[in-house]
Amino acid sequence: MIEVLAASFLIGFSGAASPGPLTASVLGIGSRRPARFVTGLVLGHGVPEAAMVAAIAYGVRDVPHIDLVALLGSCVLIALGVTQFLRAGEAVVVSEETRMPVAFGLACTLGNPYWWVWWLTFGVGFLALHPSFTAFYIGHIGADIVWLGLLAVAVSRGANFLGPHYKKVVQASGLAMMLFGLYFILLVLST
Repeated sequence: MIEVLAASFLIGFSGAASPGPLTASVLGIGSRRPARFVTGLVLGHGVPEAAMVAAIAYGVRDVPHIDLVALLGSCVLIALGVTQFLRAGEAVVVSEETRMPVAFGLACTLGNPYWWVWWLTFGVGFLALHPSFTAFYIGHIGADIVWLGLLAVAVSRGANFLGPHYKKVVQASGLAMMLFGLYFILLVLST
């Protein structure tokens, strides 16, 4: 069980640390309440992950309407990216995401086709070989908590340090979210 916990943490950390919509959203939070935002973001991300682990444990391998779910989530990412880009100079940065971080974490997760592909390929395969579902989930979500928490602390400290240049960082983060959303839409439509 310890081996599965450690392996899922390392595997999850490699995925969490790669660029994606969750990372992009944390880059835009600024110095405002990173703990609250990241907690909500991880909760929103953790719910579909728990559902996926449970589904795999009970033998579900196919998700109905996966393309539609991914397209809708991608559109949400684009809309939130546009909002973040346009409102970067306001006193309240990324207010849409920070008001509802759980919903935002859910949208970032379900709208990401790579999340679906990862779980329906590697996740299913790993759990078939190592059916320690609880240990796997704890290690996997632990990696998300560590990465996003460290990133949020670094960004909140850096926002004060960057001062007037922070607006450009927030705009770049919003642009990254838009590009991820567009890329995900193209990826879904091309399959």
